[in-house]
Amino acid sequence: MRKLNLLFGFIILSVLITNCTKEEGDREKEVVFTIYEETGYGGAILSTYLTEPLLFSDSDDDEIHTLTDILVEGLFDFDYERGYRYTFKAKKIWMSEPPQDASNIKYVISERLSKEKVITKDEEVEMTLFVASERVKFIPRYRKEYEAEEKYSPNIYDALSVKEVGTTSWMAIVDIEGFDFNEGYEYSLSVKKIIRAEPYSVKYILLDVLSKKAKQTKAHNN
Repeated sequence: MRKLNLLFGFIILSVLITNCTKEEGDREKEVVFTIYEETGYGGAILSTYLTEPLLFSDSDDDEIHTLTDILVEGLFDFDYERGYRYTFKAKKIWMSEPPQDASNIKYVISERLSKEKVITKDEEVEMTLFVASERVKFIPRYRKEYEAEEKYSPNIYDALSVKEVGTTSWMAIVDIEGFDFNEGYEYSLSVKKIIRAEPYSVKYILLDVLSKKAKQTKAHNN
């Protein structure tokens, strides 16, 4: 009898563990899904090129992420405009078996709640940028900021790889007005970032070259 009770106990425990694991893997939650007014920088899945992915957060996790390896259903008719912040009613799903090279979280959008113009004024900001010694391949989201609108095929740019001093986030900038870049050198630049609200645009103007030094390469032993 004791062995029988232990057997039944083991079976019940196994069922409970399985159900808990399944429930945890497939759990869902209603959230407010927010897409922000400016794009970020990130790499597409299985690509070495940088792009400008959308930035998002949700009411369950207010940290801002790039929309690169996240599955989102229901944004088929979504016409994104920079300068506007969007909120959506969505279902957040923790997938027990996510696709390869994708997050285990996906979102299913049910309706748009708001579209608000949040960049309403022109702005000029001075900043210090670190420029890496090599360019990066970059496909901008909005080509008309860099070339004529009558061109339709996407272009791949050799962009500057930069980050604002004091931060860890890298950016790809096609051009800094007045700056002459030499491959193999690292720079520290004082620049002015100019944001235009309508239509939205961003450009960088060189104020001063603070430093320029050759990139140090490791010596190879023969």
